[in-house]
Amino acid sequence: MSVAERTFARIDTALKGYLRVLPAGSFTPLFNASPASAGPQLSEAAQDALPDGVVQYLRSMNEKLNAILALLTQQSLQEDFPVGILVHDISGAGLRFSAGRDFNLGQCVEVVLALGSQPQALAGATGVLIREEEHRGHKVWALEFKEMRESEREKIVQFVVARQREQLRERHLSPST
Repeated sequence: MSVAERTFARIDTALKGYLRVLPAGSFTPLFNASPASAGPQLSEAAQDALPDGVVQYLRSMNEKLNAILALLTQQSLQEDFPVGILVHDISGAGLRFSAGRDFNLGQCVEVVLALGSQPQALAGATGVLIREEEHRGHKVWALEFKEMRESEREKIVQFVVARQREQLRERHLSPST
């Protein structure tokens, strides 16, 4: 994809991800993120009806269960997506990554990206390896997303926009030299 064709902002990053090689021409994803909802919420009336401390206790239990589920998810990801990757830059259209193995151009892959850790935010996509580059003595692969749920793309775009805001704040707050 040339620079002129880009419709998504791209940022440099260092994200951990997981990859699996797909059969040629196949873009059927294995990863299925659960809805990004915060879970069931108690109404104000229900909270008021509970004794003091019970709501806080339930929130604490919810956080602990989320941590346990995140660990189980990570274990499952490592089994289903055996290739660990490091993402160097990302946009809503694709990413560049390095890995501990070689790939073939045109190869179909599925990736799952850890966009955050608390709570663990995961996004998945399938795509095609379109380019191999050298970057600081390491092979870096360019992946163009092909099949992706709109909710997954939105997670990535929101991540990119949030990082751009952080970078702008840092530039604005840093003393000019």
